[in-house]
Amino acid sequence: MVCDVSGVTLKRSEDTEKRIIDAALELFVRKGYHGTSISEITQKVGLSKGALYAHFSSKGELLLHIIRKFKTSFIDQMIQTVNEHKGDALAKLHSTITFSSKFALENQDLCVFLTFLTTELKADVDFEQPLKNLYRDYQKFISQLIQHGIRQGLFNRDLDPDMAALAFMALHDGVLHQWVLNRNHIDGERYVKTFRTIFMEGLKVR
Repeated sequence: MVCDVSGVTLKRSEDTEKRIIDAALELFVRKGYHGTSISEITQKVGLSKGALYAHFSSKGELLLHIIRKFKTSFIDQMIQTVNEHKGDALAKLHSTITFSSKFALENQDLCVFLTFLTTELKADVDFEQPLKNLYRDYQKFISQLIQHGIRQGLFNRDLDPDMAALAFMALHDGVLHQWVLNRNHIDGERYVKTFRTIFMEGLKVR
């Protein structure tokens, strides 16, 4: 029997990388990016600093990897999923909210961290542009979806699509924040439905 050593090694490396990211996110959410040290991350994962640096050369590189992961797994995947969804702009917006809510439920630390990261790092030259690029892509997609709904006669044509997209993003982040604070005593499904109804009804033609 031939053992694929390279495949096993790669799997172990990916598992270790995931453990590092998960530990870092948990600490970043509790203590902030600047309030978390590499030593705290290595202690939580059970690795030496050398082992961590074999995956990420610095805390900054680890953060950039997390930002790229968020873009790939959330923004890019959401755009693909919604574009493949059949239906008008209302149906696609419904699909957008469903996807984002499910993603937030399954990736709580990642979403909470990214929500507050822009405030902590808004003046940091190393991360300001990647974060702006991330949210610009998000806004552009939502804005195009709203423009599509206006052209279909479904949404109020007096709306500014870019402003409406920013409002969607702000409302979404606020909904996530309050859900994290109150998740032990609210019905998540009803909560998402309320968010969806408020936003979508606000867009519709009267």
